[in-house]
This record gives sequence, structure tokens and C-alpha cells, in this order.
Amino acid sequence: MHNRKHKLTFKILALCMLMGVGFKDTGVFVKSFALMNEQATEITFQKEETVTVAKEGSDSYQVLKDGTYYSIPKNVMIRTTRSSDRYTVKEPTVMYKDANSSSQVVKEIQPGEELVMASYDENFGYFITAESFHIGHVAMDKTQRKIQDNISYGMSNITRVLNNGENTLVLIKGGVVSVKNFQNGQFEIVDENMISYFVEEAAVTLFKTTEEASRAAERGSGAAIAKILEAAHREIGKPYVYAAAGPNAYDCSGFTYYLFRSELGITLPRTSFSQGSAGVKVEKSQLVPGDLVFFNTTGRGISHVGLYIGDGNMIHASSGKRQVRIDTINSGYYSQRYVTGRRVIN
Repeated sequence: MHNRKHKLTFKILALCMLMGVGFKDTGVFVKSFALMNEQATEITFQKEETVTVAKEGSDSYQVLKDGTYYSIPKNVMIRTTRSSDRYTVKEPTVMYKDANSSSQVVKEIQPGEELVMASYDENFGYFITAESFHIGHVAMDKTQRKIQDNISYGMSNITRVLNNGENTLVLIKGGVVSVKNFQNGQFEIVDENMISYFVEEAAVTLFKTTEEASRAAERGSGAAIAKILEAAHREIGKPYVYAAAGPNAYDCSGFTYYLFRSELGITLPRTSFSQGSAGVKVEKSQLVPGDLVFFNTTGRGISHVGLYIGDGNMIHASSGKRQVRIDTINSGYYSQRYVTGRRVIN
């Protein structure tokens, strides 16, 4: 145990040494950007231009173009790759005690085994094996560095439910989005499982500084709405059963009752008529995802409720179609019977 602690301490120190090792990564511009160089000549970076990123600061990137380094604000480009401190070998290789092939063999390294770099010179790198903590030198021409995708952060300018197959991502206006790439005029954003979704350029504004992104993340804007909408999408297709309140079947108010209670700990009244008094009234033109929408389907006042999900749609337990489904509220049957909207999530 004592020796293992020493190895762990050494590894931490070695990782700290990486701060001084220069690696070059890639980035892409999300808009055109111009600046003046030292010769008073205008240098222009085009939208979707790919560049080499040499360094990252709190509010800017240092990029390389035509042999010259330039400082670029963080809100005009994203870093798309981040060099890892992890390496692998291309073929079975030997780790040596010293930086030459005549020195003592420390360990035989197999392809797939991870090495953590501490430092390097022209021919040999000084590595630690990630699993066994062996320390020694490996010929650089036998190694290959792992490159990982980098995630940048921006603010969503829209409220929308995105779908990718069976996966759903809810964007809330003002909330934080994780940006992986920008191409063909679209941002590639990812959820916590690194599943990709694509949105138009105007849907995202990149943060100017790391501090700005951190403050936005702490606010957690829209987290409750995102949680309940994602849960609602998972229930699509489950059967409508009168007086059922989940989790295997629902009537209309049982569906909203179950979602708010199970996902947010909010207990709504049990019937659609009573839920029509929950929260605060919202005009139809001001609805946002997460609001409740109510309908008169019997001619005797409020008799049906659904969960608004944006773009004029709701998820609800339909007695006519006998299942949980998505329907529009802006045309046809439900448009003619719309009564009011209520906002329960503040």
C-alpha cells in the first residue's frame, strides 16, 4: 500500500508536468471573423474554416494560420478536438528504464494498453502505464496519441424538443447546451450520453468566457421542464385506461398527475377540471413546453388535459386513440375545443 501511494503521487506530479507540454488541436469558426496582424494587414477567418488550436485561455483561443498565431474570441469558434495525455502503442513494444534501447527493460507494452505521458524528447517519451503504474521510456515512433472530441458550451436561443431515433433532448431558451461541432450551417449538440442532435445556426449562442458558461450552468435553467418532457416522451404508446394514473396506463389527468408527481414531486389535483385551477393562467400565444393545456371535449367545461411540448404540440393520454400520443393544439379537433393553459413549473 505504501509503494502504491508513492506511485499515485508520482502519477499526479507527472500529470501536472503535462501542463507544459504543447499539443495542437483543431477548431472551427461558427461565423466569419477579421482582425489586424502586426503588419496592419487584415486577416479574415471564414465561417466553417478549420484551424489549429495551440492554446486555450478563459476568454480566447490561440490559433495558428499561415505560420502566425492569432488570439480568437471564444464566441466565434469552437474547439473540436482535445489532445489526450493518453497514448497507446501500434504494436508490442518495450518500456525502458532510460531513454535508450540498451537500458534495462521495465515492461513489455501491448497494443490497447494505455500510457500516460509525463514528458518527451525527440526519440523517447517518459510514460506511466495507466493500470499498473510502471514508469519508463518508450520510443515515440512506436506510440500514437489518443485524440478525443472536445465539448464547448453555449446558450440555447430556442425552446424545442429534439429527437434522434428513440432519444430525446429538450432545449430550453436560456439553458446551456453542449456543442461538439459546427458544419453545414448547423451546430452539432450532444446530450449527457454523447448522442448527437443538429440545430440551425441561430439556435445557439456561444459563451464568451469560461466563467460565463459556469454561471449559466449553475442556474440550471429549464432543468425541471427538460426532465418532465423527457419523461413524457418515454410514455408515448402506453394505453389509455379510464381512471388509471400510471405507470403502465393512464387517463388524461392521470398522465399529467403521474408525471408531475414522479418527476418533480409536485402533486396536482387528480381530475382535469381541478387541474385547470393549478398554477397560473397562460395565454395560448405565451405557452412554453411544460405548461398544461386544457380542452372542453364534452360541452360541459374542462374535460381533457395535456402537456404542452412546443411547436403547437402536446403529449396526452387520448381516449379516442386509446394511447399516449402527440397531437397538435393549433388545428383540427383540439384547436376548436381549446379552453386555457396553466403554468405549474416556475
